[in-house]
Amino acid sequence: MSTEHKQPAEQNEPKSPRRVIRGRDEIRDQFAVLAEEARREVSLFSPQLDSYFFNNGRFARALASFAARHRHNRARILVEDANQALRDNDRLVALLRRLSDFLDMRQVGEEHQGIRDMFIVVDHGGYLHRQDMSKPECLTNAHDPQEAVQLLRRFNEMWNRSEPIASLRTAGL
Repeated sequence: MSTEHKQPAEQNEPKSPRRVIRGRDEIRDQFAVLAEEARREVSLFSPQLDSYFFNNGRFARALASFAARHRHNRARILVEDANQALRDNDRLVALLRRLSDFLDMRQVGEEHQGIRDMFIVVDHGGYLHRQDMSKPECLTNAHDPQEAVQLLRRFNEMWNRSEPIASLRTAGL
């Protein structure tokens, strides 16, 4: 008779390791990887949208593919500096205008200005979190629902108090 004790299946599933990444290329690539792997929801907060991270072909293709995958997919982007985001991210802005049923960008409300971190959460599980914009390191994990949900709660609180960016919706006629 075996004395081996079996754990429930959910306890056997290994948790993805949290990694620290530092280089701009590695951070840019991880943003793209998370967007490529997203299946239902992308939530991104950044005081300023660094065009190196977000205005590149790989990230834009990942968001476009994400939007096309399912009619209920949604990506929400929240920024503090809307003028900078629109000025420096023409590729992303064009995508936001073209796919406005799936992709939306808003500006944080006054009470959330001055926040110094940046993060993306996908599907309530994966995330990348730069805890201090003045430091080059980020924490990332492809599957950590506990941390991802905490970040998502913060995002939703800011989103609920945010403002639409009127100039994003103008047709330019």
